[in-house]
Amino acid sequence: MEKEPRIRDIPRINKPIQDIQNLKAAKEALPLLNPLLKQLGIDTDKIDLELAKVEEMGRSAEELASIPDRFNDLFAERGWIFYELLNLEVAKAAIKKAESGDIDGAETDLVNYYDDKTVGWNISSMKSVEAFIPRWHLAQKALIDYREARYHACIPVVLALIDGIVNEAHEKGRGMKLGFFAENANLDAWDSISANNRGLRVLAGVFRKGRKRTTTKQITIPYRNGILHGMDLGYDNKMVAAKAWAALFSIRDWAMKAEQGLLDPQPPEKPITWSQVIKQISENEVESRKLQEWKPRVVKLGEDIPATGGPDNYEKGTPERKLVEFLSNWKKAKPDYRIMANCVLLNSRDNKMAMPARIRKIYNSKHLQSYEFTWIRDTAAARTVIQANLVYEESGNQVKKGVEFIMINNGSDGKPAARGPGSHWFILFWDII
Repeated sequence: MEKEPRIRDIPRINKPIQDIQNLKAAKEALPLLNPLLKQLGIDTDKIDLELAKVEEMGRSAEELASIPDRFNDLFAERGWIFYELLNLEVAKAAIKKAESGDIDGAETDLVNYYDDKTVGWNISSMKSVEAFIPRWHLAQKALIDYREARYHACIPVVLALIDGIVNEAHEKGRGMKLGFFAENANLDAWDSISANNRGLRVLAGVFRKGRKRTTTKQITIPYRNGILHGMDLGYDNKMVAAKAWAALFSIRDWAMKAEQGLLDPQPPEKPITWSQVIKQISENEVESRKLQEWKPRVVKLGEDIPATGGPDNYEKGTPERKLVEFLSNWKKAKPDYRIMANCVLLNSRDNKMAMPARIRKIYNSKHLQSYEFTWIRDTAAARTVIQANLVYEESGNQVKKGVEFIMINNGSDGKPAARGPGSHWFILFWDII
């Protein structure tokens, strides 16, 4: 019998584990490689110490890789699945409590996780889905109802949002309009933590169960048919609402892949060679030295750098200059969305050529009038958080909003790297406005 696919086997989870296995093989071969590495000027003693940590890394990676499957095994039939932006520590704590015998308590913890701040942040992350953008205002109204405990009003709206988004994205990705609750909808996507036979497919089946009799008994799952057809009258509670929100956020990865034509398997990466392993070891040593030497700046706005200004007012190669390049272009009467696109961090699923259009969809209706930094904090060698007060016009109204921009520094390989020559800053969550 063919083994049922597990989430831990998808490339994004399995590849790091395989990379660690390669490093373990490198550790075993190190005595043979020592002469060559020394000729290249590499400190083999340090390499030996680093590779000694690989076994522990492997155990940690295996534990992390098991979390999505363990979570879904426990909670999918109850209306929860693991998805890309679910807080890992929250998921681990829920698994631990459920496996100890208190699965009801674990569910209560999951419900409490979805407070209005968490829901609001996830709503902002949904702007990466084109089909969500015209529905954003409805989501905001549903959030207000959720915050005020008007679950009877919030839940049907969120279920409608899920169905509408999947309907549009399914047409782009699979060539036909089918909503989330359609039995023949294809909710699988290559290399996705949520969109697979253990995730969205199971969740959709749970939500669309037939509910043919009117009941006033309180339910704990957002049965779409029972709620929208007026049969499940006891749906007005926070657990059902939280599960509806979680389901909405779990379709994000699938919908993004559908809209970008990435639902099907992509060409496999070439196997890593020994020369690449040696090169990576050398680069890791250099990067490790940078990390050890790095210290956060103490930035005093108005003294060290201005609180507002144009790109030329900020030093090249700094996160604040990159953010100002983005904001100053947005502020123009005719924003240059290509320059703005060059300021944002792309992930492996993003189409670089389509990014200016995606940014335009979000920012074209908002006309930036002013921006001012309130604080800048270097939180890691490759990460800086900048708080900025924005004033912009939207739909004839002036909006004042404080936004925390997370800036990530990447090396030439596209991976986070300690700040310095040869690296570039990018805005991580560019769609949070």
